[in-house]
Amino acid sequence: MIDAIPKADGSALFSDEEKAVIALSIELTRTAHLSDEAFGRARAFFDERALVELVLNVGVANMNNRITEAFWADSEPEG
Repeated sequence: MIDAIPKADGSALFSDEEKAVIALSIELTRTAHLSDEAFGRARAFFDERALVELVLNVGVANMNNRITEAFWADSEPEG
């Protein structure tokens, strides 16, 4: 299913709500900017609080990925 994420908009595997979340997440990850279109799609399913939480979660995940990559940290502990 993870392979279908880049093509989510054209996929029957995802609900419209999931497609909105995927589009928002991809856009924020690629550009660090949220277009009116992506915001409007997500706004159709989520209230302000949920949108803030979604954007914060995407941001934290991106920050974590960048820090991990910067220090070449392994995600699995040695042992």
